[in-house]
Amino acid sequence: MLRILFSLTLFSSLVSCPLPAQESDQTATRNNFFYIGPVDLFYSTIQLSYERKLKNHNSFFLSAGYMLSKRQDFIDKTGANGEVQYKINLLYNKESVHPVVKAYSWFAYFAPFLSYKYEEITDQFSIAPGETRAVRTFVNSGFGGLGFGLRVTGIQNRLSLNIFAGGGLKFSDLNGQQQYSNFLEVGYTGITPKLELQLGIAL
Repeated sequence: MLRILFSLTLFSSLVSCPLPAQESDQTATRNNFFYIGPVDLFYSTIQLSYERKLKNHNSFFLSAGYMLSKRQDFIDKTGANGEVQYKINLLYNKESVHPVVKAYSWFAYFAPFLSYKYEEITDQFSIAPGETRAVRTFVNSGFGGLGFGLRVTGIQNRLSLNIFAGGGLKFSDLNGQQQYSNFLEVGYTGITPKLELQLGIAL
């Protein structure tokens, strides 16, 4: 009789306890994030990014882009870029989860970054009536620095918004038109700001 009573008590306690899988479904924790840069599309650039959440609550971020800008019958600009970031969690232990809507969370972080960009620019100059001359400019640039960001997720943590602001030192090797060495141009060398806005999904 005691064995039967003990078995029933053990069974009822197991049934009443929530399973780990059910709890993770409620918080909808995601570890992989895929982004696209909507602002970059206005500059004829497709920018795709991937972020992986690590076990220490930090994350690794990798981004790559390709630019192709055409005007009339010739290519104005073409190029590519890549970037890496290491995002350090400023909450130190875990992401903040909204106390009411548990499928909503935010992740504040500090991130050093390093990026590289190559760009080829073609300018057409008129040298005679009906005759033009093409001048090409080649730029290789490296950019390193740090900044702060915020990643917000919602709708069962499926949709994600990532905002990043910072700055650093940029060095450019320019071969061609010197006008592209001005501030905020692709061939600029010096201290420059950095802003990012990305939309994505989490898996």
